[in-house]
Amino acid sequence: MFNPYLEIGQEINNARLCEIFGCSPQGGMRKSNKTNTLVIVSDYTRGIYHDKWIGGVLHYTGMGLSGDQDINYMQNRTLNESGTNGVDVHLFEVMEPGEYTYCGRIKLVGEPYTEQQPDEMGNNRLVWMFPVQPVPDNDVKKPDIFVFKTMEEYKKRGANAEKEYADFIVKKGRIRYSKKSGSGLKGKKIKHKTYGIGTITKFDGTIITVKFSDGTRTLNYELCINKRLIDFV
Repeated sequence: MFNPYLEIGQEINNARLCEIFGCSPQGGMRKSNKTNTLVIVSDYTRGIYHDKWIGGVLHYTGMGLSGDQDINYMQNRTLNESGTNGVDVHLFEVMEPGEYTYCGRIKLVGEPYTEQQPDEMGNNRLVWMFPVQPVPDNDVKKPDIFVFKTMEEYKKRGANAEKEYADFIVKKGRIRYSKKSGSGLKGKKIKHKTYGIGTITKFDGTIITVKFSDGTRTLNYELCINKRLIDFV
């Protein structure tokens, strides 16, 4: 078992993390053959993956930025098989850019499942969620917005989860809102970098429904703005 000699809650930078674990400096799931470890990073400042804590269990989003995720793809498979493959899995959380908080070793405590999240292009897609928990459990500080006491509480707040998430990212300076918002978006024409010209037919929180020439798509509005994927025409 690999010992990184870090205290629970200790903050380090990315360079130090890579030095300790011998892993890549990029990505949310970093496998190291040198230390036989998998480092997973739950980064709340990037606005791409939507991880959340429910009843002390982190529901961690798998690997893959665009399109439906594959549970057998690279480190998704490593994490899924971590109970039998001998790889030690360690968790870091990022609540401020560049600050990696060590949360200790973790293990899978439930069956992975799928849910919908927007990809880097703003399209809804299926992602794999991995229920993991520190071993032993600890009380490392977590952003309140992503912490739910029970699944029932999560489901109750879930209707507004996307809006809360977007507001959180905005406060971190990650998303630049357009001046066009709310009901004023309906009927507006946009040009998407991939899908071309389309008309917004519905606005629901942070999700827009757009009718393009090749069909209708649902997109994450703030993500599209942040990535400069759409322009109003």
